[in-house]
Amino acid sequence: MKKVGPFLLILFLLAGCQTEKLSVPQSMKDILVISNLKKQEISFVDLQTGKLTANDLNFRITSMEKINPNTIILAGENEDSLYRLQLKEGSLTKSVQTGKGVNEMLYRPKDHLLYFSNGLKNTVGFYDVQKGKVTDEVKTGKFPNSMALNENKNLLYVVNVKGASISVIDINTKKELAHFPIVERPEGIFFDGKYVWVGGHGPYGSLNDNIYVYDPETGKEVDRVKVGVMPVGFYGDASNSYVYAICHGSSSVYKIDIKNRSTSKPLKVGANPNDIIGDKHRIYVTSLDGDSLSIIDRTAFIKSKQILIKNGPHMMVLGDENE
Repeated sequence: MKKVGPFLLILFLLAGCQTEKLSVPQSMKDILVISNLKKQEISFVDLQTGKLTANDLNFRITSMEKINPNTIILAGENEDSLYRLQLKEGSLTKSVQTGKGVNEMLYRPKDHLLYFSNGLKNTVGFYDVQKGKVTDEVKTGKFPNSMALNENKNLLYVVNVKGASISVIDINTKKELAHFPIVERPEGIFFDGKYVWVGGHGPYGSLNDNIYVYDPETGKEVDRVKVGVMPVGFYGDASNSYVYAICHGSSSVYKIDIKNRSTSKPLKVGANPNDIIGDKHRIYVTSLDGDSLSIIDRTAFIKSKQILIKNGPHMMVLGDENE
């Protein structure tokens, strides 16, 4: 009996380090990596042909973040660890223990830190991907979710869904500097270099059709941008002066001028859009209930292609870094 204990312990440790092999395309050029919400699945979508390479998983992915050309970090809200997907090898292994409740992740390459919001702990964690460990956890408001970085001031803005607030976190000191109220049932955040833009569902019984713009230094609302029903996600980068917003209540996408906050006409996509990302030429939108991926020409702002993807396509990352 004395030998059984150590033997079981060894088996347990080996099981915790098991590597799962996935079917991954040989080349990641023009490949989009998509997780499904209605099925525990991750797919690799060829954007030219529409061909899907699907893989069943034993957990449901709720967030994905690419940290280098070969590595994607995966999170599942019911998983107590993050996972590391190596694209060249097609290997999936547990990466670091975080506890259950991870909602969203955000990577900052210059200091190799992956920030992750945990809705059960009401914290934001700092995962050093080079050291392979969680270095800090900072208390936030209730149910932290979406995040945005202020690179110049080393600040992290965190949307607290149940707290209807934003936490302002100092990345250097790992402390919450400020906390201010925002729209009820918020979701999605974008930082334009000065102000934070927040979407969301709004109060019960009165669905929201505005994007709220706040001054993060004072916490005051400075503007509202009227769009479709329930704006929940944003995409913007340094390649142009627009931000793109998805509205899952009206199944539409808006192109918004960051400086004067003027909006385009709504561009219809599949039902219940849930994630939006982009590259220099295209915008990608997954539609959870429409079971589709919409590919939008960024300059013309027209839908150039729609690909059918079963089982509720959700989060995305680009497979190829060379856009």
